[in-house]
Amino acid sequence: MRIPRMLRAGALIAAAVVLGLLAVQGTYAQWNAGTSAAPGTVTSASFDVSLTASPSGQATNMSLPGGASATINVGQVTSLAPGTPVYASLVIGNNSNAGGTFSTSITAGQPAVTNVGLGTLAQYVTVSAKFASAVAECNTATGYAPLTPAGLTSAAVAKAASTVLCFQVSLSSSTSVLLKGQAVNISLPLTARQLCGVPSGCA
Repeated sequence: MRIPRMLRAGALIAAAVVLGLLAVQGTYAQWNAGTSAAPGTVTSASFDVSLTASPSGQATNMSLPGGASATINVGQVTSLAPGTPVYASLVIGNNSNAGGTFSTSITAGQPAVTNVGLGTLAQYVTVSAKFASAVAECNTATGYAPLTPAGLTSAAVAKAASTVLCFQVSLSSSTSVLLKGQAVNISLPLTARQLCGVPSGCA
């Protein structure tokens, strides 16, 4: 007998930043695997990946019932000025209740910064990120690196554990004062992948 197993442990998340306002939105990816087993009891398992935002305090799963996209407000509107970056964070939890290890890894990709309306601010905005063990570490400027096409991937996140993705949005020192009041949208791909947790290896 073959027992299909669908692992919904991944997501694609988009973050929108308007001078410090980050909103996260996503869809899910699927991993499918099959294995042979003797007749017996089959128990379903959950492969939830949770999101908890700071400073907003909002929380959701990456994939909502039925596979709908999740939306979460990560930050609050604050002033963004040259030399005064804004910070926000996302606690990402591996809430699988399946047997075995079922660790996950989180990858933040390169953001796309676009102007709002007829603005020209986007070229002066830089989005950097780092992974941390606690939200408090996000307000420390050290360790941040601009997000590139190579992306930034976390270490393995064990079942029932979490990692913190910290965001830093900065404005170039060459930004003209004439751009005051303009806004940008930043879409940021974020993917959670289930790592093989089966002791004998993945089929």
